[in-house]
Parts: sequence; C-alpha cells; structure tokens
Amino acid sequence: MQPAPSPPVVAQQPQPMQPMAAYQPQPKFLEKYGTYSFQRWLMVGVILIVAAAILTEIPNITGEPVLSDYDDDTDKHEDALESHTSLVGTLDALGAMMQSVALGMIGYALIREGYDGNAHHTALRISVIIGGILVITNLASSNIGLF
Repeated sequence: MQPAPSPPVVAQQPQPMQPMAAYQPQPKFLEKYGTYSFQRWLMVGVILIVAAAILTEIPNITGEPVLSDYDDDTDKHEDALESHTSLVGTLDALGAMMQSVALGMIGYALIREGYDGNAHHTALRISVIIGGILVITNLASSNIGLF
C-alpha cells in the first residue's frame, strides 16, 4: 500500500501594498499621554495664571529709578524712568495676554469636560459654573491691580 498523496502545495499570492495611512498612535500612548486631558489643561491654565502674576511683579522688585542714583543728572534719570515705565507697560500687557489664554484653556477644559463627560454629575456642573465665574470675574476686574 502506498501512502495517500499529499495535497498540492499552493503558493500564497503576495499581498498588495496598501497605501500609507495617517499616523495613528498606539493605544498605550493615547492612554498615557492622550491628546486631551482635563487635568492637564486645567494645570497648564493655572500655571500660566501664576506665571503671569509673577511676570507683572518683576518691575516692582527694584522699583522706579531714583534721582539720587544718577548724581542729579536729570536727563539720565528721565531716560531710566521712561524705560521703567515702558517695561511695566510691556510686562503688564504680556501678563494680561497670558491670563486670557489661561482662562480660555480652563474654560475650554471645563466646557469640554461637561460636554464630553457625564453631564449629570453634580460636581461637574459646579465646575462648569466656577469656570464661568472665573471668566466673568477676569473680564470685570481686568483694570484692577493687586499691588
């Protein structure tokens, strides 16, 4: 008796090259670093607010130029005073822009969390209300300085 013949070997056809798709990050990466995180947006906003507050206080470290430091040379004193005033204005403007961006980030994070998340949770609704209060308070107190 002869053994049964083996089935014929069928060569697999080569797979056609698929077109390159857009980059898709690995799921592990998205879980760890994701594109959006409520806590990350909130913390970046808070850090920007604190940095803006510190930035606007830099000119107060040394204070305004004093005439006695310039050996009664009024021209140099006036130039230094003008330069100090310009620095104060520039840093105040930069601080205001940073605060606006920060509040925008915090507001976006709160609204997105309220919209994408389970909006029925009480703490989430309170967070959205607090975010709205922060934005309104910032607009109402934009001309009030702490120092």
